[in-house]
Amino acid sequence: MKKIGFVGLGNMGARMVTNLLNANYGVIGYDINEEFVKQLLPKGLKKASDLNDISKDIDIIITMLPNGEIVEQVLDTIIDSLKPGTLITDCSTIDVDKAKILHQKCEDRKLLCLDAPVSGGVGGAENGTLTFMVGGTEDAYEMMLPLFEIMGKKSLLCGSCGTGQATKACNNMLLATTMIGVGEAFNLGKNLGLDPQKLFEILSTSTGSCWAINNYCPIKGVGPESPADNNFEPGFSASLMFKDLSIALKAIQSTNTSAPFGTKAQENFGNMVNQKKGDLDFSAITKFNE
Repeated sequence: MKKIGFVGLGNMGARMVTNLLNANYGVIGYDINEEFVKQLLPKGLKKASDLNDISKDIDIIITMLPNGEIVEQVLDTIIDSLKPGTLITDCSTIDVDKAKILHQKCEDRKLLCLDAPVSGGVGGAENGTLTFMVGGTEDAYEMMLPLFEIMGKKSLLCGSCGTGQATKACNNMLLATTMIGVGEAFNLGKNLGLDPQKLFEILSTSTGSCWAINNYCPIKGVGPESPADNNFEPGFSASLMFKDLSIALKAIQSTNTSAPFGTKAQENFGNMVNQKKGDLDFSAITKFNE
C-alpha cells in the first residue's frame, strides 16, 4: 500500500485525510497550525515535525493549500528530498500558469505531478463525494486513482498539465454566475408577489433547473437544507469564490476570451469581500445584490 504525505489539514484537508485513514492508508501530515494536526492524531495520523519530515520514504504527497504561492513554497522545500517517481498531487485551487510551473519543476526532478482541484466543498470532503478535475499524465493519474476513489465520487483526467485548474476555473465561474442569476429570479418573484416555495417547485423542474437551485437554494426554508437556512454559515465562502473568480479573470484576460458575465461576477464578489462579507457563504451574494 502506498505511503501518503498530506500538507494542509484545514477544513478540506482534514476530512480528506480522515477518509484515507479510515481506508487504512498510512498518512503522515503537516500543517503550520498544530491544532489541526492534533485533532487528527487520534484517528491515526502520523505527525510530521516539519516539511522535510513529510518527504521521507513517501510515495504520494497531496497538498490542499490556500494559494499557488504557498504550494510552490512547499514544493521548493521538499523537492530535493523526494525519490524519483514520487507523485505530487495538488488539490488546491490555483491559477493555470502556476500549475504548469509546478509540473515543470517536478518533471525536471523526475517526479510525477497532477493538478487536481476539487468540487463539492466541506460536505463533499467529509462524505467522500468530491469531484476531482485532474491535469497531468495517464501514468500519474492511474497511480492516484485509488485515492481519488476513496476521497471522491468522481475524478476525470481532463488533459495535460494545468487542465485540472483550467476546468475548475470554468466550473466556478459558471457556478458564481448561476447563483447570481438564481438570486435575481427569486428577487423578481418576491417583488411580483410569488410564493418562493411554489417558484422553487417550478424552477427546479423546468428549463431554469440548475445545481444552484436544486441543491443549494439560497432562500431560507426553500428546497434542501442549505447555508441560507443557517444564516449563510459557509460551506464555501464568498472570499474563496472571489479568489477562484480572480483566477478565472486572469485566464479570461490572458486568452482574450469574451466573458462579461464572469467578469461582472468577479466584480460583485469583490464588492462583497470589500464590505467585510467574505466570511459568509458564497450563496449570500443573492442577498448582497438585492
